[in-house]
Amino acid sequence: MNELKIGERIANLRTKNNITQAELAEKLGVTYQAVSKWETGSGYPDITMLPDIADAFGVSLDYLLRGKPRLRQKLDFFYPHEGGQHNCNKINVKYLDQGWQVASVTLVGDVTGGTEGVVVVQKECYDD
Repeated sequence: MNELKIGERIANLRTKNNITQAELAEKLGVTYQAVSKWETGSGYPDITMLPDIADAFGVSLDYLLRGKPRLRQKLDFFYPHEGGQHNCNKINVKYLDQGWQVASVTLVGDVTGGTEGVVVVQKECYDD
């Protein structure tokens, strides 16, 4: 995350919900000037207020801090009969240890009696 865009998201949510800065300020117990500072990027809300702001708009803290989630997927092949456990551990290190989750695994037998596999991993990323 290169830049916090919390104020931009607050302004968009407030406008979308037809709430004035003064109304949001009253609901949160701050001044409308504070809300204005957040929205213009001149300041940020106190960290303890973030859950209240998220609740006021019915969004998650992740959304306020990171933006819209999108699901990224990757496909990789593995060959348990070529390297056995080591080959499967490569998937763990390459993906699972980096926060990816397994979406599906497909095993395909070959003519030599070995098994090849395809694993699809996914991870939630955030865009603005």
